[in-house]
Amino acid sequence: MFEKSKWIWAQEAQKRDQFVRFKTEFTVSGEGKSALLQIAAETKYYMYLNGELIVFDGGLHRESSPGNGYYDEVTLHTKAGKNTLLIDVWYWGNGGRNNTAFAHAGVVFACDELGIYSDENTECGVLQAYYEPEGEQPAYLYGGYNVGFDANKDAVEYKKARVTAEGAGGIYGTPCKRPIPLFAFGENVAAEYVREGENCEVKLPYAMQFSPYLKVRAKGGERIGIRSDRYYVNGGPGDPGVYRGQRYEYICKAGEQEYSGYNYIFGEKVLFTVPEGVEILALGYRESGYDCSIVNVPETDDALLNKLLQKCARTLKVCMRENFMDCPDRERGQWIGDVSVQAPQVFLCLSESAQLLLRKAIVDFFTLRKGDVLVGNVPGDNYSELPAQSLNAISELGMLANYYEKTKDKEILRLALEPSVAYLKLWQMGEDGFIVNRAGNWNWFDHNYNIDGKVLENCWYYSALRFALYMGKELGDGRFTEFLTARAESIEKRFDEAFWTGRGYSSGSVTDDRANAMAVLSGLAKEEHFASVREVLVTVFNATTYMEGYVLEALCRMGYREDAYKRMLSRYYPLIVNENTTLWEDFYLLGTRNHAWSGAPLTIVCRYFDDRIRR
Repeated sequence: MFEKSKWIWAQEAQKRDQFVRFKTEFTVSGEGKSALLQIAAETKYYMYLNGELIVFDGGLHRESSPGNGYYDEVTLHTKAGKNTLLIDVWYWGNGGRNNTAFAHAGVVFACDELGIYSDENTECGVLQAYYEPEGEQPAYLYGGYNVGFDANKDAVEYKKARVTAEGAGGIYGTPCKRPIPLFAFGENVAAEYVREGENCEVKLPYAMQFSPYLKVRAKGGERIGIRSDRYYVNGGPGDPGVYRGQRYEYICKAGEQEYSGYNYIFGEKVLFTVPEGVEILALGYRESGYDCSIVNVPETDDALLNKLLQKCARTLKVCMRENFMDCPDRERGQWIGDVSVQAPQVFLCLSESAQLLLRKAIVDFFTLRKGDVLVGNVPGDNYSELPAQSLNAISELGMLANYYEKTKDKEILRLALEPSVAYLKLWQMGEDGFIVNRAGNWNWFDHNYNIDGKVLENCWYYSALRFALYMGKELGDGRFTEFLTARAESIEKRFDEAFWTGRGYSSGSVTDDRANAMAVLSGLAKEEHFASVREVLVTVFNATTYMEGYVLEALCRMGYREDAYKRMLSRYYPLIVNENTTLWEDFYLLGTRNHAWSGAPLTIVCRYFDDRIRR
C-alpha cells in the first residue's frame, strides 16, 4: 500500500526523544470528500487536518510480528479548496515492558485518492519547543520520556524531507494493519482546581489516562511542573522499590498562552506547580484511551457489592490501550496472567470493540513467542516467562479459553494449538508421574506466602493439557492426542493418592487455599472431598488479588455460593471503601492503586450470582 511512498525524516540528525512535524498541502476541487490515508510511524504521531486534531497518539508499538510494526488507516474529511495536513511524529528510541526499542525514526503515508505520498518533496522540520527536562527520570518499565515544552521556541523551520527507506520494507519491516481502533480522545476540559501556594490540584472525575491542559498569563520564562498523583508508584509485594512515572515541564512565554500535552499519563488527580506571578486562566486535562465503553455493569441490592463492581469495571477500562496492562501507572506490561483475569470481563462489561484488543493479546502471545517458550509482556523489550502464567493463558480457565467460548474464532485455535503443545512438551515427567518443576525466568505462582507450588503447577499443567485436547477436537486435529492424553492420565490417576491429606490437598509443606481451589477448577479434586476443601477455602487466606478470583470460583463451582459471597466482601472490603475509583494490586496496598488482576469479582457475580442482580 506504500508503493508510491517513502519512509522519511527531518534533515536534522535523528536523535532519541525527537518531535518532527510533516506538512502536506493539497487542493480538493468541487465539494469536500472523505478519503482514506494509510500511515505508519516510528514511534507515535498526532494528526491535524485544517487545524483540527483528528488522531491523538496514533500508531501501535512494535511488533506485529518479529521485525515488523503496524500501519493505521485514517479517514480524512476534506473541504473544498486548499487543505493542510500536519503530522507531528514523536520518535522515542527506547523500549520497555510494552514496546520494543527501534533504531530508526521515520514515517510513511499514502492516500491514493488525494494523491498524497510521503517522499523527498514533503516539507518537515524539528519542533524546537520540545526538550527533555533535567532532574528525575522515569523508571525503565515503559517507553517514552518526560516531556518538556518551551513556549518561547514554539516554531518549526520547514525543509524538504530526508528519505530513510523506500516503500514498506527494508529496515522498517513490513507493517501490518492495525487490528484495534484508533484511540478515543476528548476535548480539553477546564476543571476546578485547588491552589495552595505554587501547588494546584485538579481532581479528575475518575481514574483515567489523560494529558494535561493549561491556559495562563505570564511574564515569560517561568517553569510549570505537571504530573499525576500516581507519579510515585510502589513496587509489587516483595518489591520495596518506588518507581517514577512520566511528567511534564512547561516554560512560559510572555503574555497569554495555552498548552495541551501529547503524552498520556495516568491518575485520579493532575498536579500543577505554578510559580507565583503566573496568572492561571484554566487548568485541566484531555482524556484519551482505548475506544470502548463500560456497559452493563451489574447492579444489586448490596451497596458495597455495587461499589466493588464499578471499581472492577473502571480498573479493567484504564488497563487498556496499546495492549492490556497490569497497571498504567507503573509498568504498562501485558502480563499474561493479568490478561487471563481480564478476559471474561471484556465480554461482561465492555462494548464489542474491546474484544479486538483481547484477540490482539492472544495473537501477540503466540506470534511473538521465543522459540517454543510462551512469554508474557510481548510486545516489549522486557518480556519474561512465568510458566504458571503462561499455563494459565492456555488452560481451560485462561484468556484463550474465555475468548473462544464467546467468539468460536477457530482461526485463533489454529494459531494456538501447535505452539501450546510445543510449550507443554518443555516439561519433563518425573518418576512419580507428575511434571518436574520448570522455573522459566521466574518461578512464580502468586505473590505472598505459603504457596504449594507442586500442586499448583500440576493443576495448571493438567488444565492446559485438557484445553489442548479440546482445541484438537474442535479443529479435527488428532496429531497430539496421544501425547496430551498420556500426560493428563498420568497426573489424574496419581493426584488424589499423592496430595490428599484428609483435610485438603497438599504436597506436604502447607495447606494452601490457592492449591485447593485449583484442584477443584482443574477437575482433579474428587467431589467426595468438596466439604473438606470448603473448610480450607473459608479459613485459609493466602491468595492475593490475582488468585483470589480462582478461590471464589472454586467455592461457587462446589455449590458454596454464600461462602464465596462472604469471603469476597470480607477480603475486598479495604478496596471497596478506600477513596480510589480502581482496585489496588493487593488487599493491603503493597503495590499500585490500580491493578488489572484485581477485577475478578465482576466475573464471579455475573457467572454465579445472577439472582442477586437487579433487573
